[in-house]
Amino acid sequence: MAETELLKAIYEELKVIKEELRKLNSKIEILEAGLIQEEEISEDEAENLDKLSEETRKCGIPWEKLKTELGL
Repeated sequence: MAETELLKAIYEELKVIKEELRKLNSKIEILEAGLIQEEEISEDEAENLDKLSEETRKCGIPWEKLKTELGL
């Protein structure tokens, strides 16, 4: 009988540990999702992006076209 009680106690402890691991995994996923990978770009690419953003500020982009391009 004592062996059965011991096994029940171990089982209950394992359930608690499993739940804690689940919570930790969720927190890890949130942290990983929040990490933003930075990408280095060349000076030419930076200049092209500056020109494009300048053109966009001057001319604008219609909302419907932007939604289409972004797949929204």
